Amino acid sequence: MSTTIKINDANFQILIDNPDLTTCILFNKTTVYSKGISLDEKVVTSVLPVVMIQVSLAFLTSHIVYFLLKPLKQPRFVCNVLSGIIMGRSVFGKNKIYQDIMYRGREMLVVNTLATMGGIYFVFIVTVKMDKAMILRTVKKTWNVSMTVLLVPLIISFLVAHMLRDHVPRINLKRFYFYISFLASRSSFAVVVDAMSELKLLNSELGQLTMSTAVIHEILGWLNSILSQLMRGGLQRILVVHVGAVCALSIFTIIVLRLMIEWIIRRTPERKPVKDVYIIAIMIGAITLGFIYEGLNSNYMIGAAMFGLVIPAGPPLGSALVEKSELIITHFFLPFFYIRLGQLTDIHSIESWRSFLALELILISAYLGKVVGCILGLISFKASIRNALLFSCFLNIKGIIELMHFLRWRSRKYVDIQTFSELVLSNLVLTAIVTPLIAIFYKPQRRLESIARVDNCIRTLRTTLPSSELRILCCIHHEDNVNGIITLLRATNPTEMNPICAYPVHLKDLAGRAAPVVLPYNTQKYKLASNATDRIMRAVIKYSRSSGPAVAVQPFIMISPYDTMHQSICRLLKDKFIPLILVPLFPNGEVQGPKGTLHNFNINILHYAPCTVGIFVDRGLNSCINTAKSSKFCYNVAVFFIGGPDDREAMALVSRMSGHPGVSITVFRINLEENIVENESEKHIDEVVMNEFVASNFGNASVVCRQIVANDTKQLVSAVRSLERSNDLVIVGRQQAFSSQLEEEMRPWVEYEELGIIGDLLASADFVGGMMSILVIQSVESVNGATHKTVKTLGNLIYNYSTSSWR
Repeated sequence: MSTTIKINDANFQILIDNPDLTTCILFNKTTVYSKGISLDEKVVTSVLPVVMIQVSLAFLTSHIVYFLLKPLKQPRFVCNVLSGIIMGRSVFGKNKIYQDIMYRGREMLVVNTLATMGGIYFVFIVTVKMDKAMILRTVKKTWNVSMTVLLVPLIISFLVAHMLRDHVPRINLKRFYFYISFLASRSSFAVVVDAMSELKLLNSELGQLTMSTAVIHEILGWLNSILSQLMRGGLQRILVVHVGAVCALSIFTIIVLRLMIEWIIRRTPERKPVKDVYIIAIMIGAITLGFIYEGLNSNYMIGAAMFGLVIPAGPPLGSALVEKSELIITHFFLPFFYIRLGQLTDIHSIESWRSFLALELILISAYLGKVVGCILGLISFKASIRNALLFSCFLNIKGIIELMHFLRWRSRKYVDIQTFSELVLSNLVLTAIVTPLIAIFYKPQRRLESIARVDNCIRTLRTTLPSSELRILCCIHHEDNVNGIITLLRATNPTEMNPICAYPVHLKDLAGRAAPVVLPYNTQKYKLASNATDRIMRAVIKYSRSSGPAVAVQPFIMISPYDTMHQSICRLLKDKFIPLILVPLFPNGEVQGPKGTLHNFNINILHYAPCTVGIFVDRGLNSCINTAKSSKFCYNVAVFFIGGPDDREAMALVSRMSGHPGVSITVFRINLEENIVENESEKHIDEVVMNEFVASNFGNASVVCRQIVANDTKQLVSAVRSLERSNDLVIVGRQQAFSSQLEEEMRPWVEYEELGIIGDLLASADFVGGMMSILVIQSVESVNGATHKTVKTLGNLIYNYSTSSWR
């Protein structure tokens, strides 16, 4: 688009080079600013009111379309494109009055400018959110799959395009067949991440593989754009003007601007917001760099991407940029992009059906070729045909990046209106088909449930041999969780004969990044400044070194949305064969941050974890926990045992603790007279567990067992509340294998569902002044509401010959 301004005495005359025509516009003050509603002037004759009406109508139309298509599982991208087409010349634009008011030259000048700015900022923010280290890891691991699913459809579609070249409409773009084949065969990282985020599949296995593949495709796409720009001119122009200017600007961006970004990060204190002046300067720099690249006859998307790549993802700077700009980009600038798209798309322009079918065959051959490529690419992974087909659906999702290429071709008159409309509709229809298929047929939650049900009997503390290594995954939200977690690890009595291997995982919400990250913590990695993750890991590693060979540590970092973070955690539990996971209830033991988000995270862990889960409520630390020598460690533990698999799993953990000379244990065996035991064998298993614990700790002065008989719920609550303040930790099972009046009376008062009835009672503020830490244990046997078949069989055997009783 080019603009020529002629200055006269009374007005300005602007010539707008439109893809369809050249418009001459009389410009004066009243064409921009309205004097308000009056009898002698219509408000719609001014630019700004019309632009405001356009964006409001786009917002309203897209939300109405989304509401109507949401039952069909259509993504927001499809709804936004449909709203633009409805507002454009295909539907509302058929009305001449509407067309004259909403899409005149003055208004479209503003729309086109804002749409271009929206495209620049969209590419910039997406590249800012990209994890640059993930690009290197991805290239090493999935390059073979990525190249297969790119080359196979590219070759097939290019051959089909070559055979049908006489039937495709006249195109003013050299190597058009290669460009359209390449664009249909590749997958855009920004598009894939946006779709995975909306479908909540960022942490799924196919979602991770799709994003890794899209990263390589994105790199190849940038290289193709650069090479296509270089090949456009002659040799002298390439060497002297274009290559020199672009290379110089790229070097300036990578070196100078990178140093400036690092300087900004160093000047920003941790946990302090980035100064607004830095945010504004960077946003202005992004659009300036994009326009400079465009002025050098390159692509503004390359300039925005180059600047975004030099900014590290995540806090402090990347997160601040995304937080402060993503909302206005998504809900203000991009609607103008869809308005422009709808104005240039005309369904009624499709008249040559021979050309239509020829172009569609080229596109369909690329889409089907990607299916073939996915099947061939996943053979090395020994994946099923079903997963390969779903993988092809992931990679066939199209979005705003492809539309930006189409708009660029149309604005430069490389393609006519019919070809442009066909390309837009093809991408729209394809995404509208594959996205519901993914939502319907790909259910990673079901696989997590199957993992939780398979091999349950070997994923518990009770089935872990006392002499074997105990593996514990420790979830850490905040630095204040570290001391409490380390205290629990010390209390489990790690020795050279009974070692533990801790997997501390720092959990961070996905902010300022596009894709989730799960990777081992690199202690040798160069960092601009120390952060919370470094301090957390240093504390845990220091504890491991002071404990010698008794404690091994394998730290991890997990950056992911909290609503799907449990998927990555469950895969880590499965891969590392971990029988116990410790999860803090909330940072600092209090409700901080998004309570609903953390609450849902805990519930998902309890439901899907394929092992024993411990929900830890940290209410303070013992005065001796920082003592380096184990002999001086002092910790008082109280245990409530009522019955059921969760309580038995708690006793398995307490049995390990009982060997520690610095841990004092008091077990309260509570007998409820009103209990209605659902399985008689459960009661006998409970008796055997308690008898084994008493026998193994005979003569141990640090272990005390007490029996409490409660005739009703009131006596049980009184017994629980009578616990002494001298204890540092209370351990209790989350659920009990009986039905009693306690459940009926207490369930309406439960504040934290993840703690269960007794755990929630213990965690209340009026329980010993809210100064005692709580550990609520859930065994994987009780995830599905019933005891595992193996345990039931064991209970029946015990019932037949057991004569033991509680003493």
